[in-house]
Amino acid sequence: MDCGELIILDVGHGNCAIIKHGDEAIIIDAPGRPVVAKVLDELKIKSVHALLISHADSDHLSGAIPILMNPDRPVRQVYVNPDLRKTKSWFQFRIAAGDARKNRGTAIYPSLYIDQPQNLTLSDTTLRILHPTPEMCLATNEGEHTDGVKLDPNSMSAVVLIEHNGESVCLLAADSGRHSLDMMLVEEIDLRAHVLVFPHHGGHPGGTTDNRAFARDLVSAVQPKLVLFSLGRGSHGTPRPEIIAGTKEAISTQAPYIACTQLSKNCSDALPRQTDRKLVKHSEGFLKNQCCAGTMVFPLSDNGIEIMMGELSKHHGKFVASELPKALCRRKITQAAPHIIATTN
Repeated sequence: MDCGELIILDVGHGNCAIIKHGDEAIIIDAPGRPVVAKVLDELKIKSVHALLISHADSDHLSGAIPILMNPDRPVRQVYVNPDLRKTKSWFQFRIAAGDARKNRGTAIYPSLYIDQPQNLTLSDTTLRILHPTPEMCLATNEGEHTDGVKLDPNSMSAVVLIEHNGESVCLLAADSGRHSLDMMLVEEIDLRAHVLVFPHHGGHPGGTTDNRAFARDLVSAVQPKLVLFSLGRGSHGTPRPEIIAGTKEAISTQAPYIACTQLSKNCSDALPRQTDRKLVKHSEGFLKNQCCAGTMVFPLSDNGIEIMMGELSKHHGKFVASELPKALCRRKITQAAPHIIATTN
């Protein structure tokens, strides 16, 4: 039987997840970094079963443009919600989507919400969309939800759950925030997953949100073994210290392991020594020695999470302990500081 892989790609500031089975893949988000196309070549992916774009921010979308335009690696279907923005990357994405539809038969679905797509499956891996709801999409990302909350692209950001043989492997939270979390909890959606890719790259989720409480509540709901922050070194001050503190305070059956794709400046002003450690070479921070955990590869097998967690604890844990004495994930929790509103990333 084909043992697939879930790859959480180190793309710097941005998000990209790839589900690989044989020479086919599902891609969730793709920022404009060369590493995205390069890894598809290295994995010998011949076709993209589906491309999902959580929302139209450039750090989730711009890398999808060359993927759609590549005639040698056809994309079968694309799912993304409409957006009223007028950015260059969104305009170019729509042109690329039209070209793929007309010239390569790509099916374009301007909808990504609960139950749409239904049963999106590749081999024994299935994707479920947990947010937004269809009635939110009716309001558009510049409208107002039925509860009176003003919507924006982040509050409409799709939350994707990846399942393998019915087991909840990974929750991709994109740029969802407090309102999204509250809605999913009201809908009584089961958010539990072994891995949580934290929203906003560990940055401020917007509005008047208490960052620490948001992280605590989200991690308490997901109950992950691993909380992963997909970030670029020095970009937007991520992960924020209060986010890490809230993650550690979460009510959980176990203390989640915390890792970042690249080394945050909040953990070390200087880059670490060039040490011989296990890293996936197709990481955006690899050549500049900016990786912390780097790209993560989870075998999609019955014990895949246990295998990856063992490897992570052995190699990444040793690296952090020896090289990063001031790393946020190693610091003791202190009393919450007064709440400060920051700009969104």
